[in-house]
Amino acid sequence: MRRLAVVIALGLLAVIPDVGSNAKAQPPVAYVAPKADGPVLELLDDSVGPILPVLNNDGGGDLGIITREDRDVFAGVEAIRITPNQRYCSRIPGWNFRIVEKPKDPGEFRYLRFAWKKVGGTGIMIQLHDPAKSWHQRYFAGRNVFAWQPAISVSEKLPVEWELVTCDLFKDGGASTLSGIALTALDGTAALYDHMLLGRTVEDLDKATDAALGKVKPKTSLEGKERDALWADLLALDAKKASAALRLFLATSTDQVGFIRERLADVTAKDGSGQIYKLIRDLDSDSFETRQTATEELIKLGAPVVDAVREAGRTTTSDEVRFRVRIIMKQLGGGAAGVAPVGKAACLSRVVRVLERAATPDARTLLAEIAEGKLAPECSTDAKAALARLPKLP
Repeated sequence: MRRLAVVIALGLLAVIPDVGSNAKAQPPVAYVAPKADGPVLELLDDSVGPILPVLNNDGGGDLGIITREDRDVFAGVEAIRITPNQRYCSRIPGWNFRIVEKPKDPGEFRYLRFAWKKVGGTGIMIQLHDPAKSWHQRYFAGRNVFAWQPAISVSEKLPVEWELVTCDLFKDGGASTLSGIALTALDGTAALYDHMLLGRTVEDLDKATDAALGKVKPKTSLEGKERDALWADLLALDAKKASAALRLFLATSTDQVGFIRERLADVTAKDGSGQIYKLIRDLDSDSFETRQTATEELIKLGAPVVDAVREAGRTTTSDEVRFRVRIIMKQLGGGAAGVAPVGKAACLSRVVRVLERAATPDARTLLAEIAEGKLAPECSTDAKAALARLPKLP
């Protein structure tokens, strides 16, 4: 009977009701190149999902695994994680960016800026493709494992924490056209890439980086209904809205500690984890109606269920539960390769970053409570790491 029920449920997948903007299944988004009409161009922004399948090693080669990273990021709320060896594309749709000595027209640039981080291994690299010169420019830190040339060392040490790199593409490689890129982990566990920009001048890049890191103070104070709305955006699944809200909270971080404490207490009080785990147990009920209702209710709850549902899919021995976990994760935006849905832990980790930026005694106390699991236990690991990075108080 259970096997028959799975077959029936397959037929019902198409009729699971629309459950709102956050939880609604989204079709795969085709990659669209950013418009090169200003002094700075974002090659990697806060919606990295569409470019992941584009970096397919030109249809062959030794594929590393490419995924969206939504907790360990440099700026915004998303980065790219690559496992060895690499992911690349020599002709990314819409990439025809000209590298010149004195850029002034749309599509002309001179400098490349990016943030990277290496987990394990001895080297990390980024490679740039030109239609006429092939893979003519490479930058690496640590060891050039395969001795690929030409290549420029930007540091003898690996970036074990996020490091920002700025390259003068014209000085290093002359006039060229950027048509593709290779994100190369080389060895070790993984390489992370974020905040990748083309710029006409270093000053233009500095302004863009300061804005992305929330170092530009808003013209008005953050409070009242506006702050409440931004808090909702901060914890939302929409990457662009969350990133915009995060920048404002970072820019006013010292003023937000008390507000964050109140909101985190409210989140914890309304956690609903008991309801979530009951619904997960119901996914394996003997009653088809109970299983179907539990599936629909978990989808309605959206981001808060992602971590628990994902773990249930990993640990269950039930084919029925695994099947329904796939339904739920797909409905919550996890259908595309490398684009797992954003969970509650990832959303709350953004709050940890605001507290780390504040670095006040009250912020440190709140981080310690999160690290101990008293509030927002989903991101206790993030809070421990943040505390470790903060300088010790005298």
